Amino acid sequence: MSADPDELSRLESPMPLTNYVATLRLTPITDGDRAFAEWTAEFDCAPEVADDLVTNIGQNVFLAGFQALKRQMTA
Repeated sequence: MSADPDELSRLESPMPLTNYVATLRLTPITDGDRAFAEWTAEFDCAPEVADDLVTNIGQNVFLAGFQALKRQMTA
């Protein structure tokens, strides 16, 4: 794990990537009781799998995570 509380570094993954570091940042929105969520990730991988990994992480990791966060926050 990273020393920065906003960063998560995954040491093992079933995906063909290395050096994965993700950052989830929640910023309060001043108009109403809401927040802006920004989730980014950086990683190294072979060029031939990069597009598939970006799609997979975006749809299966980020989207699923945001949906779970929304369910938790609206429960």
